[in-house]
Amino acid sequence: MPLVCYVSEQNLNVPLDSDRLLRLLGVSVKLSGFYYAVYMLEQVQQKPDHVLLITKRLHKQTAQHFETTSGCVERNLRTLVRACWRQPDHTLLDQIAGRPLRKPPTNMQFLDMLSAYLRK
Repeated sequence: MPLVCYVSEQNLNVPLDSDRLLRLLGVSVKLSGFYYAVYMLEQVQQKPDHVLLITKRLHKQTAQHFETTSGCVERNLRTLVRACWRQPDHTLLDQIAGRPLRKPPTNMQFLDMLSAYLRK
């Protein structure tokens, strides 16, 4: 019988992208906000100033891309952030933030710190 061992995704020499980072944070693909967050992180990586206009530009742009409403995008992203926060271990999230977090980040803070981490 072959020996099978699990290697953490953090230890692989695979480039880190927004999809993989969200999975490492324990966020489920089952959440509608998962693909919204991936799209939004990619947009913010290309144009970092988009995070400053999260409600006026980024939510609307994401809603148009996924053919939904900006309110739906905002709510689903908030649900995703809460799901990430509910994970028992916040070590990676604290590392990404650069400090221990005392409360869940806002949507803007979450996108900002993840996009900055991915740009490194």
